[in-house]
Amino acid sequence: MRQKIISLSLDTYELASKKANFSAWVRRKLMEEVEIINDRKEMYGAYCKSCDISYTNKLSFMVEYQYCKKCNQKCDYMGLIE
Repeated sequence: MRQKIISLSLDTYELASKKANFSAWVRRKLMEEVEIINDRKEMYGAYCKSCDISYTNKLSFMVEYQYCKKCNQKCDYMGLIE
């Protein structure tokens, strides 16, 4: 396992302290988020005019700032495409 340090407010620290295994709870919540994303049907897109290459992802922010993998220019964000 790898460690990752997180910052908690006083309120969230109290909530975390009540978990029997906070680390396991965090891992489970992260995996639930992945499952929710994988269940999405909509796709977002970006397009490089210079190279005529399209990029898609289920997460809008993953393509909103997409750079072309061929020419390294910023792609045009197309928004929701499906």
